[in-house]
Amino acid sequence: MKIVALLPHVEVFGGVRRYIEIGNELVKRGHHYVLFHPEGKPPGWLAFQGSVRSFDSLDNEEFDVGLCSEYSILPQFDRLRARSKFFYFVLEGHKMEKAVAGRNYYFLGNSEGICRRLERKHKIRCLKAAGGINPEIFHPVESRPPRDTLNILCYGRIYKRRKGIRYAICAVERLYREFPKLRLVLFDTRIGRDLRDPRPMIKTRMPFDFHLDLAQDRMAWLFSQADIFVSSELRAGWSNTSAEAMACGVPVVCTPSGTRDFAFHNRTALVVPVAMPFLLRRRIRQLILDQGLRQRLAQAGYKKIQEFTWSALADRLVEIFRSVQN
Repeated sequence: MKIVALLPHVEVFGGVRRYIEIGNELVKRGHHYVLFHPEGKPPGWLAFQGSVRSFDSLDNEEFDVGLCSEYSILPQFDRLRARSKFFYFVLEGHKMEKAVAGRNYYFLGNSEGICRRLERKHKIRCLKAAGGINPEIFHPVESRPPRDTLNILCYGRIYKRRKGIRYAICAVERLYREFPKLRLVLFDTRIGRDLRDPRPMIKTRMPFDFHLDLAQDRMAWLFSQADIFVSSELRAGWSNTSAEAMACGVPVVCTPSGTRDFAFHNRTALVVPVAMPFLLRRRIRQLILDQGLRQRLAQAGYKKIQEFTWSALADRLVEIFRSVQN
């Protein structure tokens, strides 16, 4: 099949990773896969085996399947010549969601929660094509050097309010009074034209490290620095960082946002119903005090997330694409 995906850019975002990783798997299966974005340059941060073109060449070729997740480039998606077009919902509650749900597309959702919500609210058929992890990048690191601290790892894009980073920092900061050996570890990447440095935006009195612009081959090392990973997202389709933490064998405290497919309370993670600091603090404290629970959740989370590889997602997508082509 000839498959194409439209993106607004190819910078370091979880949504971009999705299309690169899917593309690599589809190319392995012998499919022709193209990424279109405004500049038409290949991604510089993750190896990509498919083709990359600019929007200027959208009209030059016809495809079997077109994919898009981004509302801002819908005019380009409409220009695309494809037998079947799939809008891939990856985030809840966008102001254009209703209008897109009324278009003559097929629909995918990157989590069970998004699919069921769209079906209830807009009466559309939404097929689940959940997120994934790359086990070559995200995996447990066997040799961890001894340390005197207990490290809490969080994603650090604090200027994105829906990430809820401030709630996680507040929760850990309060625990630091009780457990002075706690250390906060954060990470992020400066992206594209928005080169904001989030480090000066972190306001806390407790000690913390911030890893900025790590290469992909350092991600397993980063997660190996953590004893606990905390995600306090408010609005997500698929929580890439929570899944990646599980793949690296780190126990997770999270909200249900973006994690419903793999985070089950007290089985594979500790899940709080909403991103409130006192709820997060309670669950983090539980893990601090119970090393056995940390080990049990780490093992169960790792086993569960192995169901969600990019390879499995590519197989799922091929099945869906063929079902609508016939």
